[in-house]
Amino acid sequence: MKRALHAAAAVAAFLAAGPAYALEVSRSRDIPAPPAAIWALIGDFCAIGLWHPQVERCILSSDEDDDLRAQIRGVVVKGGLGTIVEVETARDEAGMSYSYSFVQGPLPVRAYNATLSVRHNGAGSTVMWSATFDAEGISDADALKDIAGVYDDGLAGIAREVAK
Repeated sequence: MKRALHAAAAVAAFLAAGPAYALEVSRSRDIPAPPAAIWALIGDFCAIGLWHPQVERCILSSDEDDDLRAQIRGVVVKGGLGTIVEVETARDEAGMSYSYSFVQGPLPVRAYNATLSVRHNGAGSTVMWSATFDAEGISDADALKDIAGVYDDGLAGIAREVAK
């Protein structure tokens, strides 16, 4: 397991250091709840299983080494579509954000790096989800549409869960 975690972290580091990205998706949603309440729901790297309607479950792995602490999640997609493996690349608890990279799975992308964050906005919050990536196996337009759809569904799921 340690080797797999190190390999995933190395892949993510390589992807993050790659060339300029061709595509970018950024979505946000205003939610009438305090940032701390939203971060309590989404801040855990594997919490996506609680709020994203396309996720069946999330499996978290981590490894601590002298210089490396990597969190890796396996996101099992509903409908038997497979498991997406992602590695957390940055975390800012005070700033309520985390970043991650795609390692493998049924996504039509490569060199994918994303950030999910919460910001104060008047009486509520704004949740922002953005990524840069290259299309893999489909057109750029279709890849943009797919990732934007995943983000829109996820942001709607966060709003639903916070309102409960």
